[in-house]
Amino acid sequence: MSKSINVRTPSGNYEVLVGSKLLEDYNFKWLVQNRQVLVVKDSNVPNKILENLSISLDNSEAKQVEIMEIETSEKNKSFEGLMPIFEVLNSSKFNRDCLLIGLGGGITTDMVGFVAASYLRGVDLIQIPTTLLSQVDAAIGGKTGINFSGSKNNIGAFYQPKLVLMDTDSLKSLSKLDFVDGLAEIIKHSLIADKNLFTKLENIFLNDKDLSDAELTQIIYESSLIKAFVVSNDEKEKSDRALLNFGHTYGHAFEAIQSLEGFSHGQAVGLGMICASHLSLLLEKISSEEFEKIKNLIKSVGLPHELPDNFNEDDFSEAMSRDKKILNKKLRFITLRGIGSAEITEDPPDDLVLKSINL
Repeated sequence: MSKSINVRTPSGNYEVLVGSKLLEDYNFKWLVQNRQVLVVKDSNVPNKILENLSISLDNSEAKQVEIMEIETSEKNKSFEGLMPIFEVLNSSKFNRDCLLIGLGGGITTDMVGFVAASYLRGVDLIQIPTTLLSQVDAAIGGKTGINFSGSKNNIGAFYQPKLVLMDTDSLKSLSKLDFVDGLAEIIKHSLIADKNLFTKLENIFLNDKDLSDAELTQIIYESSLIKAFVVSNDEKEKSDRALLNFGHTYGHAFEAIQSLEGFSHGQAVGLGMICASHLSLLLEKISSEEFEKIKNLIKSVGLPHELPDNFNEDDFSEAMSRDKKILNKKLRFITLRGIGSAEITEDPPDDLVLKSINL
């Protein structure tokens, strides 16, 4: 049984489906019939997942289906990494009525989304995220982007898909590290918008419980519902959508100073959320008890809770100065007003920002 979320934005509405066996059971005919379809597959995705999708597409009467595989890494999430996708589209003479499908993790959905936004000035897109992180974060909301000159996601576009399918069966092949990366974003959503979800996560992970399939589906659904609601109300991050960046101002800087190779995205955001929570404490917006609860949950799922050994404060400050969340020369941080509530804080005192990373 699947759960449905409707995302409504000025540039387009679409459905997000969460459940098991979606790739086997979903009828793609309404989207792919008589159209050219390019599936861009993350090389990390098991072939069985691609097989299930291919069978469903074959039954949907597509005019032409091509499949290409890409190697995904933060280094390949670049102009150079996009070129092979554009070359396939161009050499195979895909027209403006074609459809792209991103099958993979967040790097794949970001890259394929950016290609869809720019090829022939925009073609239709389906996102099929296969990691927990991409399901609850990258695939919803239409943010696409690539890395450039050492900065993360600083070139991109807002471009909404026609459909997002989150098949929970695809998560069974994930490593523990990849799964934990996704938990970072789920924790983030609970911290900015849903205290009940935070408590539910505490009950599971602080007590070292195993997640049942039904619990996993429900947590993904509740987390995705938060992001869908925020995106529907602020498609292009003019106001409340910025709250989704909680922990990211720090996290992107942690990634950048290690040349995008040290922490995974989820690990960087996990540590970034502790720093942002610490800043909230220093600004007297949350209590020390709340800060400890946040830190304990993040630690309990296996995310970093201390600075890396090779941390360099000067490099960190430089990376922050390049952050794309600078508006009117003011660096914006997302801080908490309590567990389940967040706000934008512009240009907090430099000494508190540096103090906030001393964990």
